Formats: sequence, C-alpha cells, structure tokens
Amino acid sequence: MFPLGVVLLPGSILPLHIFEDRYKQLSQHCIESQSQFGVVLIERGQEVGGGDERASVGCLAEIIQSDLMPDGRSNLLVLGTSKIGVQEWHLDAPYPIASVVEIHEASNDTSILRARKVLRQFSNFVQKAKLSGYELPEIDEDAMAIGLEATELSYRIADLLPAGPFDRQRMLAASGSEERLTVIEDHLEGLEEILDSRG
Repeated sequence: MFPLGVVLLPGSILPLHIFEDRYKQLSQHCIESQSQFGVVLIERGQEVGGGDERASVGCLAEIIQSDLMPDGRSNLLVLGTSKIGVQEWHLDAPYPIASVVEIHEASNDTSILRARKVLRQFSNFVQKAKLSGYELPEIDEDAMAIGLEATELSYRIADLLPAGPFDRQRMLAASGSEERLTVIEDHLEGLEEILDSRG
C-alpha cells in the first residue's frame, strides 16, 4: 500500500517520485513480481515517516513506466485500475500492508445518459472558465465518452475536474456512478458560483 496526499482514480495516470526506502522496496517488489499496489489518501498526517490516518477506500495502481536513478530513487508512472476497500491494516514493515477487496460498481442505461448530461455541463463550464482567462484542458465530449460505461465516464470526468484531494476522495468513495455524478454536479455548481462571483 502507498498512502499519499493525492487521490488516484480508476483510469487515471499518476506520476510518482520514489525516495523513501520502504517505497523503494515496495516498487521493486511490484516490478519484479509484476503486481499492483494500492494507493489511499492520507486524510491526516504526513506522507513521509508514517503515523498518518488513511482513507478506507483507495485504488489499485499498475506500474506502466519506471525510471531508476543512480542514487536509488526512481520515477514511476502508474495507472489506476480498480477501486478497493481496505478491510484491515497490518504492519508498516517493510512497507505499509493491508487486506483489501476490489469494489465493483454496476451501471445502467439511465446512468450513461446522466453521465453524458454531466459531461455536457462540465464542457460548458470549461468553455466559460476559458473565456474568463482560466487555463483548463479542452473537452472533446464525443472522444471522452466513446465506448465507455457510466462508471468509467464518471471517473474520467472526475479526473479532469478541478478539485482538491478531499473532493476527489468523495468522488472515488461514492457507492456508484449515480452518487458520483451527484457529487460531481454539486462540485460543478460550486465552481460555477465561484466563477460568476469573480465576474
């Protein structure tokens, strides 16, 4: 397990700089065994040194690129693969270890229609923010949604949405795409209010 100050979502890419000895061991083990590790948000405390409070819902991470430096540090690029729930934490030696289960979400035709509606709302917000001088990634609605189920699309929207770690954690921990879309809609409304208040 890799507790961090950021949230990894399924389908998202996250760059990591590995410098602590325990995470050097963790990444080396995963590379050698071609296994994944779990990423969870540190809800209180520090990334370095332990003694933190960790979220109970996280995401599995697959290492898709690894660059080892001469001094033993490394840069990783990881892909979020699936949501996990932490059942129990064990020892933090040689690195944090936990018993986890994968959390599978079901989606339906109604959910994908709603997800497309929320995507349109997000796209409209991005255009409005860009006109106000904010730099945000261009949203191609058709390209984003093609071939995706509601769960996947809700995660993709959440990944691009300007949000802090605790808001992202709420999106990750949502029970399914319907609840996640509600969280996203509420967050978008807040962003729109801020944008309107700044003229």
